[in-house]
Amino acid sequence: MIKKFLLIVSLFTSVLLAQNGVDLNNQFMLAQGFVQAGMYEKAMPVLEKLYHEQPNNYEYFQMLNQTYIQLKNYDASINLIENRISGSPNDINLVGLLGTTYYLKGNDNRAFQTWDDALKTFPKSEVNYRVIANYALQLRAFDKAIEYLKDGEDISQTPQYFAYDLANLYSITMRYKEATEQYCLIISRDPNQFSNAETRILNFIRKPGALDQAISVVKKYDNDNEVGFKYLLARLYVEAKSYDDAYSLYKEIDAFQKSNGAELYNFGRFLYGEKVYKTAEKVLKDVIDKYPESPIVSYAKLQYAETLEAMMEEENNTKPDWKPYFMPVKNNSPDIKKVIDAYSEIERIYPNSDVSNEALLKVGEIRLNDYNDLDGALESFNKLFTDASLSDYTSKAYEDLGRAYLARGDLNSAFKYFQKVASAGRYPEDERNFSSYQLARISFYQNNINKAKDYLNDLSSDPKNSSANEALELSLLLNTSQNDSSNLAAFGQAEFLVDQDKFKEALDKYIIVANDRQKLMLQNIAELRIAEMELALDNIDSASAQLQRVAGEKENNIYSDKALYLLAKVYQYGKGDIKKAVETYEKLLANFPNSLYLDEARSEILKLKDNVNNG
Repeated sequence: MIKKFLLIVSLFTSVLLAQNGVDLNNQFMLAQGFVQAGMYEKAMPVLEKLYHEQPNNYEYFQMLNQTYIQLKNYDASINLIENRISGSPNDINLVGLLGTTYYLKGNDNRAFQTWDDALKTFPKSEVNYRVIANYALQLRAFDKAIEYLKDGEDISQTPQYFAYDLANLYSITMRYKEATEQYCLIISRDPNQFSNAETRILNFIRKPGALDQAISVVKKYDNDNEVGFKYLLARLYVEAKSYDDAYSLYKEIDAFQKSNGAELYNFGRFLYGEKVYKTAEKVLKDVIDKYPESPIVSYAKLQYAETLEAMMEEENNTKPDWKPYFMPVKNNSPDIKKVIDAYSEIERIYPNSDVSNEALLKVGEIRLNDYNDLDGALESFNKLFTDASLSDYTSKAYEDLGRAYLARGDLNSAFKYFQKVASAGRYPEDERNFSSYQLARISFYQNNINKAKDYLNDLSSDPKNSSANEALELSLLLNTSQNDSSNLAAFGQAEFLVDQDKFKEALDKYIIVANDRQKLMLQNIAELRIAEMELALDNIDSASAQLQRVAGEKENNIYSDKALYLLAKVYQYGKGDIKKAVETYEKLLANFPNSLYLDEARSEILKLKDNVNNG
């Protein structure tokens, strides 16, 4: 179709050019068609004729010059532009075009001289410097563009606008020290530009060498008169993981702002979020000790207690989290009493407050999860239920108790506590959905399939809720296995045993279900569960063999991709065979292009290969 069009256009050209009094607009449209098709040789005579007819038409001039450039007929372009300059000597854009042609011709010196002479001759105008700088930028002549922008900045009434352009050019050319210098100048001239300048600096500091250069510059601007530079330098120290240096600066900032510990508290919270617990502890303790009357001290104490708890968990983290299920790991940290005391002090000093309610919840959870002390947890939780029955923290306490009784095999008590959350509209929707899902599971364990389905129908119909996927999976399992009641009941018993960490007993039940070769969804998931139970019991070789069997079933088992993903985890963490782990992740990518585990597999491949390359 395109060839046919060009042939017609070519024939049409000959006719048009042969006619007298031809319509110029039609000729220009014809030339545009040639240019758009890349047929510059055919466009050139048409445009030359048009420009001869109307030499004042800038559109004709512009397209003709573009055509000369495309044909590398630079002398024709130079002649064309110089003739036009002779008629419009005050047009700075024409000078910019002339320099561009010289540059493209390979005569850089002549190009720069053309621009330099024009800027000396033309009035000292910000616009003129910016115009010529833009022509240099288009040619990626960055050093020359920087030169023109600096000259423009010197005469400008608004130098910060030139500074932004200069800083951007410096960062493009990896001159990060100069870029930071410009942004600091912007801040010093107009402190209202701080946020914008800070964002620009943070955009390039992860480039090699950029952070150290930026810090060296900002340190020169740090003084007691402009707090913005302290904030900026502290942020750069954080990026450099120089947390103690940042801490020192935040002390100065807090004093300068007379914030009574608030700046330090915010810094401590930030460090906690970044998992820099050791420095966070030091900062928050500083707030508590130095500002006991501050309105934020109660929140600082709560954050301090949470930091102590996070440090304790980090130092004693021996949980094999890569396994779907594993035996509970008791926390034997000697610091656990210190954490409980920190929370208990908050509950004692600030009774019936929001921080007190959260502290009660935390103490109850520690007693329950770390000490396996249900009675002690109930003591904390019951005080929470009494003192703050409408608090959001009570819903979390009810959930904790539901889990605890489920783990102890007390389905009636577990049902009661989950019901309290699911039926209360004042609690967060995610928590109500989670509890409804647990009620469905309990009903399933009690072999009350219809009641379980009722709970699941409400959940799976709303894909936005966090329990939707689990609800949908259980709903499918119940619906597809309703005619296999004996196996379904056995599977439910096995799941209940898993909740109680009775993995060996659960394994025996799953084997019974899996041995029925109907190959329904129930048998599929039972085969996967066998491997997961073997892992929970630390039978790594048996688990690997079972996962290989499930993965090998491919389309005959809907969990084959999950089995392959878990097999890669076994190689990675269970056997320490990095090569086999990478191979298995890559096999998952190749064999299951629509798997839900693709992103995680890619991430693990990159992490493992990076670790190997770094020794």
